[in-house]
Amino acid sequence: MTRKLASVQQIVAIRSIPNADAIEVATVLGWECVIAKKDGFKIGDRVVYIEIDSILPEKPEYEFLRDRKFRVRTIRLRGQVSQGLVLPIGVLPKRKNGYREDEDVTEIMGVVKYDPQALIEERLAAEQAAREKNRIKKFLSHYSWFRRLFGRQRGGFPKFIHKTDEDRIQLFPHICKEQAQTPFQVTEKLDGQSGTWFLVRHKGLFGDKFSFGVCSRKLLLNRPDNSSYWEIAKKYNMEKVLKNIIGNYSFVAIQGEICGPGIQSNKYGLQERDMWAFNLVYPDGMRENITAKNILEQEGIRFVPNVADEFYLCPTIEQMLKYSNGKAQLNVKDTLREGVVIRNYQKGISFKVVSPEFLLKYAE
Repeated sequence: MTRKLASVQQIVAIRSIPNADAIEVATVLGWECVIAKKDGFKIGDRVVYIEIDSILPEKPEYEFLRDRKFRVRTIRLRGQVSQGLVLPIGVLPKRKNGYREDEDVTEIMGVVKYDPQALIEERLAAEQAAREKNRIKKFLSHYSWFRRLFGRQRGGFPKFIHKTDEDRIQLFPHICKEQAQTPFQVTEKLDGQSGTWFLVRHKGLFGDKFSFGVCSRKLLLNRPDNSSYWEIAKKYNMEKVLKNIIGNYSFVAIQGEICGPGIQSNKYGLQERDMWAFNLVYPDGMRENITAKNILEQEGIRFVPNVADEFYLCPTIEQMLKYSNGKAQLNVKDTLREGVVIRNYQKGISFKVVSPEFLLKYAE
C-alpha cells in the first residue's frame, strides 16, 4: 500500500473527552484525532486527513503548527492521544467533479514527509554520484552482463526485493475483526536504520558467479563506502554469510535494522553500531520468523527480539496500540520499545503497530 500523507476520508465516529468542553475525538480510518467542537464536524463528513510525520507548507492557515515546524506528530491533549490532523474538505481547491473518498491529495495540499533517513539517503546518493563519473564504467554499463555483475543504475533498488517498510495498523481499520481467528507472530520494532544485503547467482558454463550488493532503505550502494550499511557488511562478512545460506537459489537477501551511535539518537545506549535482521528473503518468499532466526543465528547474525510466537489480535485498534507499549528488549537505557511488527506468513499479512507512548516520549 502506498502511503498517503494527505487523503480524503470520512469521519466514522466521534466521542467526547472527559472534562473537555472544547474538544472531542474523531475516528478516521483507524486513527483517533482530537478535533475542535467549534469546527462542527459530524459523523459521515468527508474531510482531509493528514497523517502523522507529515509536514505542511508554511501558510497562514497552518500557523498553529509553527512551534512544531509545521510537522504533524503524535500529541496528547487532555489525556487523549491524537494522531493526525483533520481538516474540512473545503481546504482543497474546488473541482467540478469533487473528490472521491480515499483519494490521495498529498501533492495538492503541498504536504511532504518528515523523514530523517531520507536525508541520509540523499547524502549517500550525492556521494555515490560523485564517485561514479568513471567513463569506462558508464560505457560498460550499457551491457547487460556488466549490469548483472557490477550493479544497476545509480540509486536503483533491486526490483526483485521489496523495500523495507511496513504499513501501520491504522490503515486497516477492520483488521481486528476480520482476522480475529488468525494466529500471528510478533517481533519488536527497533528504532534505527533499515538496510538490505543481498547476493545474486549468475550461472555460467564455467561455474557460478555471484554479485554482492548493499542497500540503504531505498538506495543501492554500488561500492564500499563509510556508511553504516557497509560497516555492517564488513563486520559480519555479509557476502560470505549469504554464500553460506543461498543454497541452490538464484538470490538471497537479509534485511535488518542498524542501531547504535549516530543513529536515531542511539536510544538503546549501544557502544557500537550493530544490526538485527528482520527479513530473510529467497525467490520463493520470506522465511517465517523462527526459521529465519535459526538460519541466521548459525551464521552469527541476531534476529530482532521476539515478542510472541502465537498471538491473536485484540478486539480493537485502541487495544492493539496499548499492546504495542512496553520496554525495549535492547533495554540498556530503560528505553521504551518503538512498537511491534505483526505477521502471518501463510496469509501474507504484515503490519506494524507503533507505540503511542514511544512517539510521545521521544516527540516522534
